This record gives sequence, C-alpha cells and structure tokens, in this order.
Amino acid sequence: MKAIIIDDEYSSSESLHLLLKNYCPQVEVTAICNDARESISIIHTHRPDVIFLDVEMPHLDGFAVLKAAHSFIRHVIFTTAHGKYAIRALREQAHDYLVKPFDVEELLAAIERLAVHSFPDPQSTRIEKLEMQLRKNSATHLALQTSEGFSMVKHEEIIRLEAESNYTYVYTSLKKYLITRQLGYYEEQLSEAGFIRVHSSHLVNITHIKNYRRGDGGSVVMSDGTNVEVSRSRKKDLLRVLLGEES
Repeated sequence: MKAIIIDDEYSSSESLHLLLKNYCPQVEVTAICNDARESISIIHTHRPDVIFLDVEMPHLDGFAVLKAAHSFIRHVIFTTAHGKYAIRALREQAHDYLVKPFDVEELLAAIERLAVHSFPDPQSTRIEKLEMQLRKNSATHLALQTSEGFSMVKHEEIIRLEAESNYTYVYTSLKKYLITRQLGYYEEQLSEAGFIRVHSSHLVNITHIKNYRRGDGGSVVMSDGTNVEVSRSRKKDLLRVLLGEES
C-alpha cells in the first residue's frame, strides 16, 4: 500500500519512515511532507492508500488537512504526541491513532488492521484470478464433474452428448463420460460453441458431423462412426445450419 507521512517535525517523520521501511515492507512511503500547507497538493498528486497525519501543526492542523483533502484520502492514521485527540480522530473516521514516540508493536498492529479490513489478502487475489481464468476457459472448455473430481474438456474434442434419463453421456475423441446432469444443462452451455440439438436425446458437435442421411428426420454420421437419429422437428434447423436449406 502507498503511504504519505505528513508531520511538521522532520525528526518525527523520519523516525516513522524508518520504522515503516524496517518493519512494514508492504508499505511504500511515496512522499514525506513537513509543511501542512503543501500537503493538499501532495495528497492530490500521489493519491495514497493511507496517510500518516500529525494533528498539531502550524498553519493547518491535521483535521483541517483531512477536511480539505477528504475526497483524495482513503485511510488516515493520526500521529500525535497528545492522546487528547483520540476521540475526535475516531469521530473523523480515522482508521487508527498512534501516539509519539512510536511503538513498533502498535505500528505493526495498526498496519495489520488496515490490511485486513481494507486490502485483499494474497490468497483472495489468487482465488479471484483463478475464477477469472475458469470463466475464460468456459468459452473453450466444458467442465465435467466426475466421481474423481472435474475434467476440463475442450469443446473441439467433444463429438456428441446423449441423454440417459437424468444422466448425460459425453463422448469425446478420447473417452466417454457419464455425468449426473441432464442434457438441457449442456445444451445451454454449448449453444454458442457449435453444438446443435438434433434429437431430444442427442446434442452434437457440428464440426464432427461427417454425413447427413436423408429420411423422415434423417440421421447424421459422426466422426467416430456413430449414427445419430435426427427428429423430424429438428431436421429443418440442422439443414439450415449445415446447408442453408429451409426444409
């Protein structure tokens, strides 16, 4: 997280900077300001995640700085030699309050509280990235839940799907899967991936159709040699896709 230290006392700001550098590697101090009058523009320029803000300063006190730049401030940790400002700091919705001279343990605790409540932890970030990758994969893969877990199967490898009561057989170029989901579930997922329902019991991959045989509804021969019946009600849609015919 990016931080700014605002304190009119040079020694105090340097002391805090050194503690953060040595004990809080997750905090990057991007600016130190020893004149409250300059702090507003510095906050505006750097847009920090957290500001360590002294209370008693000449020209502008910490509360005045907070009021003037509140729209550019995410979190504030007040730093002061006087404990009397603690209640007001809480009223101003400060994240934390540190009393000088700074105690390392109190500083670490304040940073930890800030990180827990305001920033995603690495594990959450990794999970979000994995979820994004799975959503991306869903455009090219089908997740099949098996007794052993999940199998991610490429759409291009799937030849056809066949309904069997409340189950579905998924036939690929490599193996057959028995899945405890109805065929309609997969029809919805694969509708934009080149699959078409040719029968109440059959969903086929158009790219794996080798031949169409005329008949009442006809049938299609798939790349694995399987002959799949086409129902009369679905013949028209199939021919439109394959040949551009209307009947």
